[in-house]
Amino acid sequence: MADDKSKTKQDRKLVSGEEPYEIAAFARKYGIPPSEAQTIIKRYGPSRKKLDSYMAARS
Repeated sequence: MADDKSKTKQDRKLVSGEEPYEIAAFARKYGIPPSEAQTIIKRYGPSRKKLDSYMAARS
């Protein structure tokens, strides 16, 4: 979570590939193993919009 409370909307637009709880949440959302989620985040970047687009196209 952002220390500056005015920046929380910006923080929610990104997925941290370093935080285990963010990787787990992404994996749970799409029903994939955490290791696969981490690989996808590293490959496509931290943008939630890009990751959601990739996962939608993948289905």
